Amino acid sequence: MAHCYLLCVSSGSAIDRHSNNVSLFSLVEQINVPPRAPAPPRGVIPLEVHAYFQLGMAHLNREFEMRFALCAETGLETLSEVFRHKVTAPRFRVRTFGLPYPPVMGQYSLQVDFRMVGQEARWERQPASWPIALQEIEARPKVTH
Repeated sequence: MAHCYLLCVSSGSAIDRHSNNVSLFSLVEQINVPPRAPAPPRGVIPLEVHAYFQLGMAHLNREFEMRFALCAETGLETLSEVFRHKVTAPRFRVRTFGLPYPPVMGQYSLQVDFRMVGQEARWERQPASWPIALQEIEARPKVTH
């Protein structure tokens, strides 16, 4: 099965076209939300989610599905949409735009679920995780001097 060896959230990234190396910009572990702010469009926070995987040879050239889960300490889970991919190499990376927006502020752990197509009843939660805190910030008075 798949093994997610890196999972993170960033504000941006770049891929070097010559070396195929990735640079991540501004890794995000806390998101400050203004008081009473509405949910973002489409219910996703405009950040990049990066997931890096290794697959066994038996799983190459097969389609798989993955989704991201924001998991609260209370057990509440907020899931992303499901993404379908086909992998032709034993290592691959996925960059997804948009982190699912949970219904309440708090401490979360971002995790990734994975399943091979044809085994739709079995999601496998990967052990890799990324901490995310969503906090409502207090409005500060404007400085006028």
